[in-house]
Amino acid sequence: MRTVLLVARREITTQLRSRTFVVGILLMLLVFGGYGAVIVFAGSQSSSSSLVLDGPARELRGELQGTADRLGTALRLTEAGNRATAESMVRTGEADAMLTGAPGTYQLVGLDDVAPGLRSLVADVVEQQAVRESLLAAGADPERVSTLSGVGVRTLEPVDTELGQRVGTAFMVTFLLFFSVTAYGAAVAQGVVEEKSGRVVELLLATIPARQLLAGKVLGLGLVGLLQLLILGAVGAAVAVGTGALAVPALLLPTLVSALVWYLVGFFLFATLYAAAGALVSRQEELQSVTAPIAVVLLVPFLLAVAVLPVDPRNPVTTVLSFVPYLSQTLMPARTALGVTAWWEPVVAFVLALLALAGMVVLSARVYRNSVLRTGARVRWRDALRTGRP
Repeated sequence: MRTVLLVARREITTQLRSRTFVVGILLMLLVFGGYGAVIVFAGSQSSSSSLVLDGPARELRGELQGTADRLGTALRLTEAGNRATAESMVRTGEADAMLTGAPGTYQLVGLDDVAPGLRSLVADVVEQQAVRESLLAAGADPERVSTLSGVGVRTLEPVDTELGQRVGTAFMVTFLLFFSVTAYGAAVAQGVVEEKSGRVVELLLATIPARQLLAGKVLGLGLVGLLQLLILGAVGAAVAVGTGALAVPALLLPTLVSALVWYLVGFFLFATLYAAAGALVSRQEELQSVTAPIAVVLLVPFLLAVAVLPVDPRNPVTTVLSFVPYLSQTLMPARTALGVTAWWEPVVAFVLALLALAGMVVLSARVYRNSVLRTGARVRWRDALRTGRP
């Protein structure tokens, strides 16, 4: 253990003193900040609409606003003194569209198009008015017509008022885990190749067993990645709470604790694999070819977490895959942040990941020992696993 800690301290000191560590944090903060700003701006633009009413269409103001409120749509209604003023507001961007005309001749006018959501909302209101007026003209009881026009709404599950907060938190956790594991997993492979190509590893292995050297390197870089994750998570949480983007701070603590635990498991799973892959080659130019499949395995759960889970948190495919090692480190904490996991699901996934890690440590140690001293041509996985013992 003393030897492993000495190697780990060497890796930690080297990384923290490098300019790459600070620059990496700043770049990731810029990327996350820019992505968050784009999402917020796009969301504010897409979730709100403005409509200017002209002529008899002004009589629909109350029904339009009521329908928008029931649908949870932000709708800003204004009235124009005449048609020319209403058209001018649409041309200058003060309004997204203009509603003009009378019953039977209503017309929705946009600059070059009308958003589908706004078009559907106006069409529903106009249709409801036409049906109501037809029933009244046929002699129906006004109170009966009002009753028939309404639709009661109920849900089988309690309404999750914190769903938006959970989705945002899940996004943050997913991005942090993906970038941290990717960056520092690749750093392990790069460090192995640098030591191998510079023949430094020969000097190290003269005094340190291969398994301890590998363990120390992985442990050191893992702790550096954990420190970066803590810094980015703390800054992101502080900004989210300070700006009001996250109105329920109580969601953060369990989510961040879960992210830290899953980071450690995910990093060690991939770091041992990256180390073994790096030991197969002797030049940096060859590293990309052996680590590309690992990057694909990392990318698959990331894409599922950002593209599928926010839309369908209980998707059966992502539910099953969240138990699979090498996928669970991203999918399970994202599902947990969304609040769709039972208490036993993260426990089972965590145990399976630990079992996979134990097996990967044995295999990676074998590959590392049998390949790290072999220079020249790329070592095949089959040869690295077949010869020698770790």
